[in-house]
Amino acid sequence: MLEEAKRFLIFAVFLSAIAVFFSQLRSLNKEFLEADSGIQVQDSQEKSTNTGFAKEYLKFWKGMISFDLGETESGDPVLSHILSRFWPTLHLAGFAVITGTFFSVFLALVSFLPRLRFIGEVFGFISQLILSTPVFVVSVFLLVFFFLILGWLPPGGYEPGNTSYVILPGIALGSRIFARLFIFAHQLAGTEKQSAYTNVLKARGYSENRILFRHILLKVSPVLLILILLDLSSLLSGAIVVEEIFFFPGIGKSMYHAIRTMDSALLSALLFYSGMVFYILTRFSEKVRDRLLGWEAGAA
Repeated sequence: MLEEAKRFLIFAVFLSAIAVFFSQLRSLNKEFLEADSGIQVQDSQEKSTNTGFAKEYLKFWKGMISFDLGETESGDPVLSHILSRFWPTLHLAGFAVITGTFFSVFLALVSFLPRLRFIGEVFGFISQLILSTPVFVVSVFLLVFFFLILGWLPPGGYEPGNTSYVILPGIALGSRIFARLFIFAHQLAGTEKQSAYTNVLKARGYSENRILFRHILLKVSPVLLILILLDLSSLLSGAIVVEEIFFFPGIGKSMYHAIRTMDSALLSALLFYSGMVFYILTRFSEKVRDRLLGWEAGAA
């Protein structure tokens, strides 16, 4: 436990330094943003004075401890701004990960049933096609088909608790999760299907469904869990392209806004947030994977 806390602290120190450094680097010269706005050069320079990395770094940690990271360029408190964008992002990420994971793993296992082997070839091709297609192309296609042609779903935006607003961006993001997980799950399940362990289960008279959806699923779940949590961490860190297309008020849209407007306070906080989400979920996935491997060894 102490070792894990030390590891976390070291990571947080280095991550915060990188976040502050890049936010300062991005917002070093802001004069060109105001070139046509009538602001005098002297006023612009005063507005963007550089206080130095060390001072900004200490200011960042002071803000972390006091829960006050300053204000965004629009005057909103940084922490409340990120929190307001976190819940829509969580809703979107949860929908994308759950739907993509369920259908990919289910179809990958079903494809090994004797009468449904064609599913593996069909969805294997579809998965390769999805992975070779840019996500913005998938997003535009979904927008045109389900909104302009059919008129079934809203084109963008978000209302708290209304899942209809996350379906289109969720499918766009979830399609890539589906494709990656289907390929991995199909390969892993195929290897386990030909293993000596599976042959022993067949000799004991276990049904095909029990072997696939209980024993093989348990065997492949540790690796799949890591992939799922990595996908979740990347989506919780923001999906800039998809959120821009569907004008979704999430972390990714805030990140793009902070980069475009050179909002150093917001950008450093978002970079730190994204790194911490990735670290925490990665470490959590490793712990759960080790636990599952322990259960699997005990069951064997």
